[in-house]
Formats: sequence, structure tokens, C-alpha cells
Amino acid sequence: MEKQTEKTSAAQELFFWAQALTLVLAVLILVNTFFFRLSGVRGTSMLRTLEENDQLILRVIGYDAPQRGDVIVCTSDAFGGEALVKRVIAVEGDTLDINRDGEVVLNGEVLYEPYIYDTIRSDRRGNQDYPLTVEKGHVFVMGDNRNGSTDSRWVEVGQISCDRVIGKVLFRIWPITKLGSVN
Repeated sequence: MEKQTEKTSAAQELFFWAQALTLVLAVLILVNTFFFRLSGVRGTSMLRTLEENDQLILRVIGYDAPQRGDVIVCTSDAFGGEALVKRVIAVEGDTLDINRDGEVVLNGEVLYEPYIYDTIRSDRRGNQDYPLTVEKGHVFVMGDNRNGSTDSRWVEVGQISCDRVIGKVLFRIWPITKLGSVN
């Protein structure tokens, strides 16, 4: 009688752990799909802010109005739908120019950009016609490594529809030595 009780207890415990694991996986999938998402950085377009292979947590749900300065993950047909990490420089209705000194001029004022890696070289102004006004429902994005980024300055990428924005970068979780929020 005692052996049968042990078998029943072991089977019940195994069933309990299987249910718990299934529940945890379901919750993780729901959270990852609807609330937060993990994403990685490929390339050097966001240097110094982010580096290749950094791992990020994005806010997905409830993030539908990107703001100037937000670091976002988006897609562009120019990159075959691959996820890109870029900074929002201008939002709908903003007028943007890049002057001869490589400075970004937003709505008539030079943009203060302490996060950039280097000033834009004249050959990296892109092939857009400036000044330009950002279309309704779109954002103009650039990498912080302006001379090493293909972004909205290039007609092939262009302004990004807000529908193509996956989410806002909240935290860097890898490498662990750089764990923290991303600005």
C-alpha cells in the first residue's frame, strides 16, 4: 500500500510541476507578445548609445505615438523588414534641415544632440531634399552614429510610418555591465 502512495505522490508532483511550467511559459509568451519584447542591436549605427549585440527590452503595447528623442525599433522595406534601432528626430508636422556644418535644424532651431557619435559629414547628409516636413503618421529617424547609419536621410529608407514602429527601447539588459535605461 505504501509503494502505491509513493507512486501516486510522485506522479502528482510531476503533474503539478508540468502545469506550473506550462503556466509560466504561457504568461511569458503573452507578456512578450503584447507588453514587452526583447530585441537585439545589429550594426554600429547607434554608437555610443548602443553597441552591436546589446540586448534590449522594448515597450510595445500602448506605445503608438513616438516622441522626439525616443530610441525605437522599427522596420523598413529598404532593409527587407529587418528590425532597426534608431532615434526619432522629428515627428509629423516638424520641418527638418541639415545645415552645411552638419547640424540638424528642427523647426528653425539647431537641435541639441549630446548623444551623437560625430557631426554629420557633408557626404552623409543623405539624398533627401531639405528642408522637409514630416508627413502625418510618420517619423524621421537617424542613428546616433550619423556617419555610419543608413536612415531617414536616404530616400530608400525615408520617413518611417508609425505603423512600422515595433516599440520604444526601455532598458538594455545585456551586457550586464551596461544594464540600465536607454536615453
